[in-house]
Amino acid sequence: MLVEGTCSAHIKDEQGKEKQVFEYKPNDYFGELALLRDEPRAATIKTTSATCIVAYIDRYAFKRLLGPLEKILQRNAERYTKYMKNH
Repeated sequence: MLVEGTCSAHIKDEQGKEKQVFEYKPNDYFGELALLRDEPRAATIKTTSATCIVAYIDRYAFKRLLGPLEKILQRNAERYTKYMKNH
């Protein structure tokens, strides 16, 4: 979770060119898809503010602590699919 500052998510298009696809502000989160699906991260996150503080957990803690919320997180993951279709 982004605690302080701002970040942006970047992916590579078909030609290998990097493009920004999302901007994060405090209290947003990222990286949950990699934890939910046990896959490599799909985007690179870059800091866009002078300072940036993030809170993080490893896969084991994520499953143990957020397991009951997994269905909600997967539902929210659909926003990435919808966003990617529009860009």
